[in-house]
Amino acid sequence: MTAAIIATFAFGSTYVTFQQIGRRAANTAPAAAAAARLQQEGPDTAAGPWLELAPDSGVFLIVYGEDNTPLSSTVTLHGTIPVVPTGVLEAARTLGTDTVTWQPETGLRMAIVAREAAGKVVVAGQSLAPVEASDRMTLLILAAGWLGSMVVISGALGAATLMDRRAGRVPWRRTRESAG
Repeated sequence: MTAAIIATFAFGSTYVTFQQIGRRAANTAPAAAAAARLQQEGPDTAAGPWLELAPDSGVFLIVYGEDNTPLSSTVTLHGTIPVVPTGVLEAARTLGTDTVTWQPETGLRMAIVAREAAGKVVVAGQSLAPVEASDRMTLLILAAGWLGSMVVISGALGAATLMDRRAGRVPWRRTRESAG
């Protein structure tokens, strides 16, 4: 029983670790895009080809003005510039940066990084679909490993019980003689 608990904890904590590594890595490209925009051209424009937000969207940029209205963008959602939650923009203004998972509509999850510059906020993001697909594969692999370890542990426990019975011992029972 103890081995099963230890194995479950080990596989569970491994999954959580890999999931967090993958999710945090999803911020790398948007953070780099926001930094590049601020270094090269400042926060005034977000030039580039317009993308439609989709589960396979690449990196996109949106620049918000001081009143939180979008000024420019490289992305649209159903033909209009999407608006991230006001709290993200305010947190970026207060803290200098904010990193969140944003779901503009069902089925679209984006990793976004918001950075403040001269009263404006540059938001860069990308789809989490590739990260989530990798996460599902990691979960399947670890679940198979956990299941295999449970089979091995059960087999070992069964073999130990059988050997105890053949030796004339009653497994898992504590007698007065063995307790004293």
